[in-house]
Amino acid sequence: MPSSPLPLLEYVLVSATYRRLNILELGCGCGTVGIGLAQSIPDCDVLLTDLPEVDALVRANIARMNPAISSKVHFEPLDWEHPSLAPKLQHRTNDLIVVSECTYNTDTLRPLVRTLCALLARSPKAVIVVSTKTRHASEAAFFDLVQDAGIIEEGRTRWVLPGSPGSGYADGATDVGLHVFHGREHRLSLSPRERSEEDVPSQTRAVKAGSKSR
Repeated sequence: MPSSPLPLLEYVLVSATYRRLNILELGCGCGTVGIGLAQSIPDCDVLLTDLPEVDALVRANIARMNPAISSKVHFEPLDWEHPSLAPKLQHRTNDLIVVSECTYNTDTLRPLVRTLCALLARSPKAVIVVSTKTRHASEAAFFDLVQDAGIIEEGRTRWVLPGSPGSGYADGATDVGLHVFHGREHRLSLSPRERSEEDVPSQTRAVKAGSKSR
């Protein structure tokens, strides 16, 4: 089996085999990504969030889903412009924060990054996964804002999109980027207790060493 280009993300997903995985999705739209995770990963708790306008649609899709064993999905309205997190998010610890197709609107990038920082303050061990197509150069501002906020990029990879660019929802994009981030306080724990950096998988340390040398 080939090694993953994103070992930290791989570890988080594999950890679901021995403990419950709490997943939060920002800007879930109709809920496809989060629902897909709940249908694929047993014993996970997925909280979908977006503006109140999608409430009825998301709840209808949740009602139709076929979850994996002991997995469940909920929806909570969340506006990134709001100065504080919703009550459910203030008291929730997340393992994985998913952001899919949310960087195309540059007007919302600063509120999005502020929301990510607030979530990491509540869940310092959380791993953030950002998946996006690049539609225009101004989307790069997201990665500058993330870096300025002290959120660290652990790794990235890209997948080629099928079909011809410029048709349908693919726009002019030819591939999809997947970026994995974590906060400054993140420490990888391979067991219920904290472990030192020496216990981090060697591939994860190699990614860090490579990023420092560039």
